[in-house]
Amino acid sequence: MNYLKELKAFKDWLLLNDLNTSAIALWHTLMAINNMAGWKERFNAPNSTVEKLTGLSKQGLVNARVKLIENELIEYEKGKKGKAPIYKVKSLVNSVDQSLYQSDTQSIYQSGYQSDDQRLTIPKHKQNKTKLKDDVGEDARVSPNPFQFYEQEGFGVLGGYIPQKIVGWCDDLSEGIVLEAMKIAVEQGTKKWGYVEAILRNWSQKGIRTVEQCKAEQKQYKEHKSQRPPNRAGGKVRPIRKEMLPDWFEESQSSQDAPAGGSDDYDFEKEKEKLQAELLAYRRG
Repeated sequence: MNYLKELKAFKDWLLLNDLNTSAIALWHTLMAINNMAGWKERFNAPNSTVEKLTGLSKQGLVNARVKLIENELIEYEKGKKGKAPIYKVKSLVNSVDQSLYQSDTQSIYQSGYQSDDQRLTIPKHKQNKTKLKDDVGEDARVSPNPFQFYEQEGFGVLGGYIPQKIVGWCDDLSEGIVLEAMKIAVEQGTKKWGYVEAILRNWSQKGIRTVEQCKAEQKQYKEHKSQRPPNRAGGKVRPIRKEMLPDWFEESQSSQDAPAGGSDDYDFEKEKEKLQAELLAYRRG
């Protein structure tokens, strides 16, 4: 099962069918669990895990599950004693495309048993299709899709609205560009979808549409950053703050610094006797 194709097919399905938010969240969560399970036809999913990932209550999970079953999107088997329920997510990818792929591949295999002259008569469009599928297969083995990369690199568990966001950006830009943004987030040590989306939004505004343009933009950014003068503290240069002193402070300082007038005429003993006399008079009332 191709995760990206299934998500796009589900997105198209929602345009023609009504499904509440809880059921949509459950479908995405089941797809994420199946992805972690290695894409089994049938897989176990404990209710507690599903409730936690979807944010649904016990009854909310039951209602959402019924909606998916009614729309023939999943099959459900209640878990036996001590075992988790069993789910099967039905494929929404167009079966016509699958049959076309099988027929093309079969015709090429059959041609291997024909003579050289007969092999030369293979329609060119079928050769191109087969080559394209082989190339896609090689790329798929070499590089994971955004959903696999998201979980393998520790961004978190796919669920809720994140898969829809990823699909949206893959449609707007491309799967390769989304992967490139995720790689930058990993290199920067910021494994958060918000950081990835900020990169994608920046590229979209700049009109970047290919992986090569992404790499060129990133290279230019690094070169520009390396040309900046190094900061002493390793951070941003902060301007030195100068406080403006009020006029009264300067006047006060001047008066304190200036020598007191008539200090030579000051008689300490005389002033002491005067204060003692005033204190004695105050006590007598």
